[in-house]
Amino acid sequence: MNKPDRAYHHGDLRTALLDEAAAMIAEGGTDSVTMRALGERLGVSRAAAYRHFEDKTALLVAVAAAGFRRLNERLQDIGAGAPSSSLERARRMGEAYVRFALENPAHYRLMYGREAMGRQNLPKLREAGSELFEQLVEVIRAYQESGGIKREDPRAQAYVAWSAVHGLASLLIEGQIMSSVDVDALIRQTTQTVLDGMRA
Repeated sequence: MNKPDRAYHHGDLRTALLDEAAAMIAEGGTDSVTMRALGERLGVSRAAAYRHFEDKTALLVAVAAAGFRRLNERLQDIGAGAPSSSLERARRMGEAYVRFALENPAHYRLMYGREAMGRQNLPKLREAGSELFEQLVEVIRAYQESGGIKREDPRAQAYVAWSAVHGLASLLIEGQIMSSVDVDALIRQTTQTVLDGMRA
């Protein structure tokens, strides 16, 4: 008789697969992830993993989507505690974006970084990425209406802001910035500089 899969004794296998895949990506990139290796690390059969994800691509899409979802939730939580037209809200969102990347490098690399998956042919990821970007556009529109920043194309301004925080996040998680740098101060300076440049 075959030994029952251990995952069914510790709860949600799908979540366990996503978490373990993210850990594997953090350790060795997407090439290190196979359904067999994932099953071995969790103590379940490869067939058990395939019951939740049809193949490796489906698994990676789910990991990236989970990253978008977590980041979106974090940014929404920030918005809930500040007026929609508040400069403080915009600054906190920028800082939270960079910190999310530092705390979740595997998810971030799949979302945007060197391991990123092409979203054009993956509707689930395209939708998740668009939702996140539109949230930023709406924050900028609200701040324009309050008179705090220039009334320019809000989407173009959103791309500028996103480029700044994404660039900083990517440099930090890839170890391209010297370890002696005060990361918190650099994050604050980057977001403040972007907002200063948008002021009306």
